[in-house]
Amino acid sequence: MNEYHVCGVLLMSRPEHVASVSAKIATMPGVELHANDGGRMVVTVEGAAYADCADTMNTLATLDGVASSSLVYHQIDNESQPEESQQ
Repeated sequence: MNEYHVCGVLLMSRPEHVASVSAKIATMPGVELHANDGGRMVVTVEGAAYADCADTMNTLATLDGVASSSLVYHQIDNESQPEESQQ
């Protein structure tokens, strides 16, 4: 069974740090900035293992200019292989 994780994260930044935080987010694999309203940023983190996503979320939370970070959504998609028919 394969898993794929999608995490929604809300980042808060002071308006003067938005450009630098956005630029750093753009360089991170598996991370996408979807919305930004004066320092309130909606970001998704995607990956095959939750541990990898958690590491990425920790990195986001500790970026220079980020005041707070909150996980607001987590979905696990399971893709199971079809079972072979038994005869």
